[in-house]
Amino acid sequence: MKNKTKSFPKIIPFTIPLLMALSLILILKSSFFMQHAEILSSAITIDFLVIIPFIYFLLIRKKEIPKITVLTSFIIGLVVLSFMLPSEHQSLLSLVKTYFLPLIELGIISFVIYNVIKLRKRYRSQKNQGDFYTVLNKVTKEILPKTPALILTTEISLIYYAFIKWRSDKRSKNQFTYHKSNGLVSIIAGFTLVICIETVALHSILTKWNLIFGWIITFLSAYTALQFFALAKSVIFRPHQIDDENKNIDLKFGYFTELTIPIHLIQSLEVNSKDLPEDKSVTYFSPLGMLGGHNMILHLKEEIQFSGIYGIKRKAKSLAIHVDEKGVFYKTVLENL
Repeated sequence: MKNKTKSFPKIIPFTIPLLMALSLILILKSSFFMQHAEILSSAITIDFLVIIPFIYFLLIRKKEIPKITVLTSFIIGLVVLSFMLPSEHQSLLSLVKTYFLPLIELGIISFVIYNVIKLRKRYRSQKNQGDFYTVLNKVTKEILPKTPALILTTEISLIYYAFIKWRSDKRSKNQFTYHKSNGLVSIIAGFTLVICIETVALHSILTKWNLIFGWIITFLSAYTALQFFALAKSVIFRPHQIDDENKNIDLKFGYFTELTIPIHLIQSLEVNSKDLPEDKSVTYFSPLGMLGGHNMILHLKEEIQFSGIYGIKRKAKSLAIHVDEKGVFYKTVLENL
C-alpha cells in the first residue's frame, strides 16, 4: 500500500495533462464543438499548445524529469490537433506550423550542439579518471538527468566500441579479464552472426508482405547485431579492476554494465562454478545471464542496486561473476579486506 502511495505523486505530472488533453478531444468530437467551431477551435488550439505544456512545466519544475519534455508535450499537442481538428478550422494551427515550428527546430538543434560541446569539454577535463565508458557516464550525468544520461552514454559507447576503439590499453596488475576462459567473445560473435543471417532472411520475407514494416524490423535487427558486435569488443577493452587506493572492486561487462563495490561491503568470496540456486538468491552480474558464465560468487553484507544497459535497474546481495585469473583475483581481494 505504501509503494502505491509513493508512486502516485510520480504519475501526477503526466496524468493531469493527459486528462486535460482527453477532455479537449471529447469536446472536439461533440456536437457542441460543431455548433461553436469558430470560437472553440482557437481556444482548443491554445489549450493544447500553450496551457497544457505550461501546466506540465509547473508540475515538473521541481522534479528530476527533464524540462525538455515540455517541448515533447507541445509536439504531441501539435500532432493531435493536426489529426483531430477539422481542416477548415486550423487557421491558428497553420500559423504556428509556419512561423513558430521552425523556431523550435532551430532551438532543438542549438540545444543539441551546445550540449555536445559541453560534453566534449567535460570529457577532456576528466580524461584521466577512468576508461571511456566510465568517464562518459560521469560526464553525461553532470549535464543530463540520470536516465537520459545513461541512454546517451550507451548510444555513444556503442559507436565508440563498434567503430573507433580497436586497440587494447596496457593492462595493470590489478585488472582482470573475464572473456578468455569462458569463450565469451565467441558466444557473442555467434549471436551476432545468427542475427545477421536472420535479418537477411526476414527482410526478403517481410518486405514482400509490408515494405515499411519489413524495413523497420530490418533496422532493429541490424541495430541489435551492431550492439552485440560493440559488446564483443568492449568486453576485451574493459576488464574488472581492484582499486587498491579507494578500496573498491570495479566490475564490468563491456559497455552493457559496470558496478563499483566497496570492499568493506564484501562478506565473503566463494570460488564456485556450479549451477546457481533456483531461489535466485545469487544474481548473475552478466546481463546475458548464464551465457556469461561464472566461477566466483561475491556475497555482500547488504543488497545493492546497479544499472544495466539503458539504465535498467538490477538488485543483488550475492553476485556470480567470471574472472579468468580467479586465483590471483581471490588473493588480491582477501589482501584488501
